[in-house]
Amino acid sequence: MSKTRGRVLGVAGYMGSGKTTVAECLRGGMASVIEADAVAKELMNTDETIRRELGKAFGEDVLEEGKVLFDRLGTRAYASLDSMGRLNAIVHPPLLAVLSERLRSDAAFPCVLDAALIPYWHIEDWFDVLCWVDAPFGVRLARLCKKLALTREELERRMRLQEEMFGCPRRSPWIHIDNSGSVEALERSLRHGRHEGLRGMVSAGEGMAL
Repeated sequence: MSKTRGRVLGVAGYMGSGKTTVAECLRGGMASVIEADAVAKELMNTDETIRRELGKAFGEDVLEEGKVLFDRLGTRAYASLDSMGRLNAIVHPPLLAVLSERLRSDAAFPCVLDAALIPYWHIEDWFDVLCWVDAPFGVRLARLCKKLALTREELERRMRLQEEMFGCPRRSPWIHIDNSGSVEALERSLRHGRHEGLRGMVSAGEGMAL
């Protein structure tokens, strides 16, 4: 990733960890946030080649009137690691190309990429700072139960599959952020500079201040 633009911050974490909340906390008044999940859904609904390949891989009934039925696709894609691999092979190459372009497109301002799969994609060299947001399994599960219209058993299965796909990054350059408590506790932690690697971004006047 070119260094000709503002600082680029990557925020990753397992589902339910609260990485999107952290990304919003860190964005500041000037930084933009790119949500990889939203970009992926946009691509799946607008790219004819992707839709055609999804229909072949998961059944034509995952499409309706040219749009992807994400609930149905999710159920089939999260059936196993093999099916998740098929989905990833279709969506990830064009998704990464779009994400790279969007990060390059505005050289004047810093940017936050909210993407769970940064470690899986091995794109750490895209970023100036990398944050891994963590919370215990039970905490993450409780959050997802409140947010998603899926059974507890289905959520647990999806969480386990995601953890099988890729492990938690435990070494530098990753900064680990504990998000096991409330949003207020998270904001206090970030405001008080408890994460050494983020201090420069917060104080550099680049828009990533809280």
